[in-house]
Amino acid sequence: MFPGFGTLVNFTLVLAGSFIGLRGARFINPRLREGVVHGIGLFTLLLGVKLLLENRPETLKVFFIILFGTALGYLMDLEGKVEELSQGGKDFTNALITSSVLFTVGPMTLLGCILEGTKGDSSLILSKAVMDGFSSIILASSLGRGVLFSAFFLLVFQGGITMLAFLFGEFIDPQSMKNSLFIGGGIMAIIALKLWGLLAEVKSVNFLIPLILALFL
Repeated sequence: MFPGFGTLVNFTLVLAGSFIGLRGARFINPRLREGVVHGIGLFTLLLGVKLLLENRPETLKVFFIILFGTALGYLMDLEGKVEELSQGGKDFTNALITSSVLFTVGPMTLLGCILEGTKGDSSLILSKAVMDGFSSIILASSLGRGVLFSAFFLLVFQGGITMLAFLFGEFIDPQSMKNSLFIGGGIMAIIALKLWGLLAEVKSVNFLIPLILALFL
């Protein structure tokens, strides 16, 4: 299998699952949809706490990465640009960022991409692809079409890590991976609160810069 095969399958399954979820959304009771969104929020929070507890970061380094990366994200107004490009408003952006983080933040993504890039083993990414495909059905039916577009973020993010691993070997330091996963856990906690209608003023898209920076610093 060629490098990026697993990510391509992952991308395809998320697209297919999102399409199914969007087409079937009208058959879902609004109260049930609200319950699903709150349930997704709880799962996101629990997964975020798990990442925070499992990954011991380099505290001072992570502090400066978050400080610099978040400031850069707000200075560039990434979330505002996403809203302008999508013309879908805050609901679209929230769906996009929530599903993008759920699909790409976690040990299965990072380890799976590195394993595929360095050893040609796509098994971990393919397992994740199946789970993401089913998850995207539920997410799209509850959150909307932003989930569909998160497949493109997944394609770029995972594909980029896989190609870097293929070209440069095991380029990601294990501690850098822990730092990134720790930051990802915090982002997930913020997203969970936003799904519950809290922290509406916090622009979670802007936090993606420190998440990516932490992998390479």
